[in-house]
Amino acid sequence: MVTVSLAQMDVRQGDVEANRRKALEFIEEAGRRRSNVLVLPELWPVGYILDKLPELAEPLNGETVSMLKEKAVQHDMYIIGSIAEFKEGKIFNTVPLVGPEGLVGVYSKIHLFKPLKEHLYFTPGRKLGIFDVEFGRIGVAVCYDLRFPEVFRVMALKDVSIVFVVAAFPNRLNHWRSMLYSRAVENQFFMVAANRIGSYGDNRFFGHSMVIDPDGEILVEAGETEILLTCDLKLEKVKQARSKLFHVEQRKAEIYDSFLREKQAGD
Repeated sequence: MVTVSLAQMDVRQGDVEANRRKALEFIEEAGRRRSNVLVLPELWPVGYILDKLPELAEPLNGETVSMLKEKAVQHDMYIIGSIAEFKEGKIFNTVPLVGPEGLVGVYSKIHLFKPLKEHLYFTPGRKLGIFDVEFGRIGVAVCYDLRFPEVFRVMALKDVSIVFVVAAFPNRLNHWRSMLYSRAVENQFFMVAANRIGSYGDNRFFGHSMVIDPDGEILVEAGETEILLTCDLKLEKVKQARSKLFHVEQRKAEIYDSFLREKQAGD
C-alpha cells in the first residue's frame, strides 16, 4: 500500500518565501500522516506569473529543491511538484522528483499551453517522466500534458502503476475531471492529481484535486478550498484490473504506425 497526500494550495503570485512556508506546512502535515508521497501543484513556488519568471526561476541546486531534499529525508517521503527551473539561460517548467535518496530525477513539461503564452517563456522538455522508486514504477505529468493521451499510453506500456499530475488547471472542471478519469480507465493505473486554487487574470484555478483508481473509481476529491487530501493506494488493484483485460495489449500498433508514416509522407 502507498499513502499519497495532495496539497491543494492557494499559491501567492510571485511570493516565493510565502509559498515555501505554505508548502512546508503541507509537508509537515503529510509527514505526520506518514505519507509516502506528497504532491504539490504546478509552479507552486512562484505562481502563474509568467512575465516575472526570469527573475524568479532558480536552478535545481537552489534553495527550493534543497529544502525539498532535506524534508524528503526527514520524513522518508517522495515530494513531487513543479518549479520554474533556470538552466543554461533557459527556463523550464520542471518537476524535480525528490525522495529519501535525494534527487531521483527530473521531468520538464513537454506540452506548453499556447493560449496563455507558456511557449513564450518556457522551453519544452524532451523526455517523458517515468521513474523507478521504492514502491514501483511511476509517471509524472504536468497539467496540459493531460490533453495528450499518447503520453499516458506510453507510460502504461512501460508498466507504470501510478501517474502523478501537478497542475494549475483553470476554468474547465468538466475537462479536468473527464480527462483524469479517461486516462485512468484507458491505461488501468492510478491517477493522482494535485491542482492549485486561486486566480491569474481572468483564469480561476478551481482545485478539485483527486485520486482515481484503475477501474475509474474516484477515491477522494477536494472542493475549491485549500486542503491536504490523503489516500491509500492498493497497488494490487492495477494487477487485478489488467489481469481481467489489459486492453493496451490489444492495440493494433502496426495500423497506427502505417497511418502515421503516410501522414508524415504527405506533410
